[in-house]
Amino acid sequence: MLRSATVVLGGDGVVDLLVSGGNDPDRLYAAVVRARDGNVPAKAAGRGVAQYRRVVFDVSAHIGERIHGEVVDRAAGGWGHISVDDVNVPVRR
Repeated sequence: MLRSATVVLGGDGVVDLLVSGGNDPDRLYAAVVRARDGNVPAKAAGRGVAQYRRVVFDVSAHIGERIHGEVVDRAAGGWGHISVDDVNVPVRR
């Protein structure tokens, strides 16, 4: 698992990123996580293809809360990987 720094969600509360790789939403995903309790308001897996797709999470209900991102890879075998790029998170300064 890869975890980002914790930030305070700001702006319009819309997080977007590019995701590709295996389609196993229980073991292979990118997520927004609420820092205080580990709640996962949004997550996405690949679709079993190498081409990136833009994923948009509307987590505006959590503006002002501390969040972090996680990329989880607990899969193995064919398409047992996830790729993530170009992550955009509006933060409150």
